[in-house]
Amino acid sequence: MSLLANTYFLLASSQLFPFSERVKRFEEHPSEALEMARRGYSLVKEGKMSEAFTIYNEAIEKFPEQPFFYACKAILFMRLEDEESAFYNYQSAKRLDFNYHHYLEWLENKGQMEEAVELLELNDIQPEEEEAQLLLNRAMLQVQHFNYEEAIADFTEAFDKTRRLDILVSRAAISMQLLRYDEALDDLNAVLQGQRSAEAYLYRAKLYAFVRENSSALQDFEQAVQLAPTDARIYEERASLYEQLKEYDKAANDYSQIITLKEDDFYAYVLRADVYEKLENWEAAIADYSEAIKLNPYYSDLYQYRGELRARVGDSAGAEEDFRKFEELEDEDED
Repeated sequence: MSLLANTYFLLASSQLFPFSERVKRFEEHPSEALEMARRGYSLVKEGKMSEAFTIYNEAIEKFPEQPFFYACKAILFMRLEDEESAFYNYQSAKRLDFNYHHYLEWLENKGQMEEAVELLELNDIQPEEEEAQLLLNRAMLQVQHFNYEEAIADFTEAFDKTRRLDILVSRAAISMQLLRYDEALDDLNAVLQGQRSAEAYLYRAKLYAFVRENSSALQDFEQAVQLAPTDARIYEERASLYEQLKEYDKAANDYSQIITLKEDDFYAYVLRADVYEKLENWEAAIADYSEAIKLNPYYSDLYQYRGELRARVGDSAGAEEDFRKFEELEDEDED
């Protein structure tokens, strides 16, 4: 499946973000949004920040659903040390596509983390001595320290040594966080051409969901479920997509599956309660918050959520009791 007519996919994969050094212009794929991204990038390279902001603002007016242009503004404001404006645009990009959060977080943190002792030790190993597992160990540590480029390099070298397809899934996961959707898709497709992998289907489904290819995402989620029916992550990701699609009954069913698999996970009850609220099934939502409170009685917000619903259904005494407990726990946290 080609995504080169998909603007979400093209803009992210182009990497035409301000100050990016990995630009792919996709000249053979004409697109007004992509052309505006190219113009904005060129203006930034020329130091014409005011003109670049103008282009990005025009692009947001024309393509308000695209997180890319909000991210570009956030990056420029970060460089100009306008934290408030950067944060506003970061939030706008994140709201449209949560994956942009990972990219902007990486830009903000890369090179600023102190390296762990175990990472320094692995860095001291000479390349000719490195075994694939050491590379994989170092790659995972690199990810923890926002060294995503270095992690990808380690995954690449480990794959070259072993040809293990699961390594491509790990590399794709990092490429997705860097919004290199084209590279991630190439890796996941390569895996799925070689074997049926629940992990690869899951990550490709997430990628499809990020770029609004919802039908393809749901097909891949179904493939993942068939291969790994006890993996709660699949149901949670699919439920999130169902919520975006406002298919709340299906989302509730997936959260129910998670509860079956992870009976002690209070958060699954919270997620299902939120869906029940959207369905205006107040009693079911109250019941789920009650189950969540049994599992995590010291999480103050749960009492507030349940109290609001109890008030809605006319249970004034129950609501008052919950609000009192909420205030009590909040006061304890402040002490």
